[in-house]
Parts: sequence; structure tokens; C-alpha cells
Amino acid sequence: MPLTELGELEAFLALSEELHFARAAERLGLSRPRVSQLIQSLERRVGGRLFDRTSRRVALTPSGRFLLDRVKPSFEGVRRAIEETRAYARELRIGFLGPFLGAVDAAVTAFRATHPGWPVSMTETRWGDYFGPLRRAEVDLLVSIWPVRELDLTTGPVIAEYPRVLAVAADHPLARRESVDADELSAYTMVELPRATPSEVREGFLPPSTPDGRPIARGGEVKTQHEMLSRVATSREVCPTSTALMEAYRHPGVRFLPLTGLPPARAVVSWRTAGESAGILEFVASLPSLP
Repeated sequence: MPLTELGELEAFLALSEELHFARAAERLGLSRPRVSQLIQSLERRVGGRLFDRTSRRVALTPSGRFLLDRVKPSFEGVRRAIEETRAYARELRIGFLGPFLGAVDAAVTAFRATHPGWPVSMTETRWGDYFGPLRRAEVDLLVSIWPVRELDLTTGPVIAEYPRVLAVAADHPLARRESVDADELSAYTMVELPRATPSEVREGFLPPSTPDGRPIARGGEVKTQHEMLSRVATSREVCPTSTALMEAYRHPGVRFLPLTGLPPARAVVSWRTAGESAGILEFVASLPSLP
């Protein structure tokens, strides 16, 4: 079908729904005379009038209704296929908190095995701008700490789980221990996350109190994983984290001790509900899902 015919059909469908030339033209981003020209051209093709038009009203003729019933389902299918193909062809952008790089690498590798032609890029995000890149549409998906309780975001599967560890300075009194229990944290000062970090992360990952209810003192604010390691190495502050960070980052002045009494850290994928696309759904469908 020539491109001009597609334009004629699009004008026909718009006018059949609007029954008003000016509104149809505005909807299509065309001038009113151009819409009229397209309708007239289509009427010449079919050999009859498709609309009765007067100065006061526009209405479908029987021939127009006949054509509408047959064209609309097919045309909507073509339009949907074009939109899905556009989404398929666009690069899929994955944002991730640094410690979850390993989980993201594994997920992207699995996705590329089944979608070899689909371009994917990865971008590290920061604690201080936790959901910012996702909400600004700078990334399509974000791998972050579970849970995510944001009304404008859709949460997908948990893709990885990591035991908890406590980061302490190499010369900290705790550094000689084999492990630490979370109830002991009330005796120490914990690094602080940026105020912009979501409450579910601030309260869950770095809890305000021990499991038995005693408050945990807060120290200096850190905005990145490297800042956290540097602060821990040069002070008496400690930081509950996970083996994900321990595997991704190293600092000669920091030791990681097994931390009992806290649930494991979990990596979860989320995306803007309003920005959901075929690419996002294809990627999410390829992900592993932990119970």
C-alpha cells in the first residue's frame, strides 16, 4: 500500500471519530484543507462519498460506515505494530546501584542471549538521587534495594539476594571478631544515608534501631559507596551493608564481618508505570525471580 493511502486512511479514521474537520486536523497535526484533500482522494479511490458534510455537521454515509468497520481493526493493528517495533528498536537503558553490578551483568547477559539484536546500556546511579534517573526517563529500568514503595513505579521480580555484612575500619575493635549481631549495633555509630534516600531503604537497609528496639546513633552523611568506605576506614563509624558491596568494592582500610539478625539484602527491578514499553516487558520476562 502506497504511503499516501496510509495517510488517507488515517485522516478517514480521525474524521470518522471526531466528525469535525478542525478537530480531526488538530489531532493529526495537519491543516483543515489537507484533511479535506485526503478524504476527497480516498473517496475517489472507493468511488463514492464516505461522509455527508454540511456547514453544520459531518456524518458517515453507509459506505463510510462499511469502510470503517473493515479498516479500523486492521489499521489499529498496523499502528500498534509500528509503535511496538519503535519501542523494540530503541536502546534499553538499565540503571543500577553500584553493588548490584554483578546481578545486572548476569541479567543483561541472559537477555542478550535471547535478544541478540537489542541494544542495552547500563548506568550507575547514586544514593542521593535514588529514583531521579528513572523519573526523569534517563533510564528505563532501575535495579535497586527491595522493597520499592513508590506509587508511580511498577516493581518487578527480586533478581538477587545477598547476606548482610558489617563494614568496619581495619583497626576497629570489632575487626578482630568473627561476626557481629545486629543487636550489638546500639553500641556504635552508623554512617548516614542522604535525606533524599527513600524511607523504606533508610529504615530497612540501615535500620534506626536494633531488632530488640534500642536506637542506633547516626554519624556523617555519605552519598556514594566510595564515600562510605572512606568514612568507615577513617573513623569509628560502621556501616551495615551486604556481600554485594563487598564483592564490588575494595578498600585496604575496611574489613567486612558477617552480620546476623538482619534480613538479607535483595535486588529488585522497577520502572515508571507510565513509561512501560515492549522492551521493558521483554527484559523483565527474561529475568530470574527469587521467591
